[in-house]
Amino acid sequence: MVYMVERQDTDIISVIFNGAVALAERKEAVNAVCSLCRPKESPRILVDVCEITMNMSLDEQQYFGEYLANREELADAKVAVLHNGKDNPNAIINACAYGEGYYVAEFNRLPEAVAWLQGAMR
Repeated sequence: MVYMVERQDTDIISVIFNGAVALAERKEAVNAVCSLCRPKESPRILVDVCEITMNMSLDEQQYFGEYLANREELADAKVAVLHNGKDNPNAIINACAYGEGYYVAEFNRLPEAVAWLQGAMR
């Protein structure tokens, strides 16, 4: 499997991608995250794309950004995307989601991403 989704002891839902990922796998991962969201919860989600190989066209990335922004379960989510400092393979997706009103914070260090999700930094 090219992704793993789990709810950590801290109640952060983590999504870790590894390898070539297409639109279908990205949508499956979102569905898995949504299944872990509790009713009336503002989920905290950590998405690790450090080891991802994006296998999505520009149109698919734009579609996926809009798809994220329109998932009801994720409407109040606090999302941190962890990527390598030099390259963010999620940049187009994040920009399109932002254009639809969905905010994603970007990090290149795991401790900072976790601290932000836990409210220790703004």
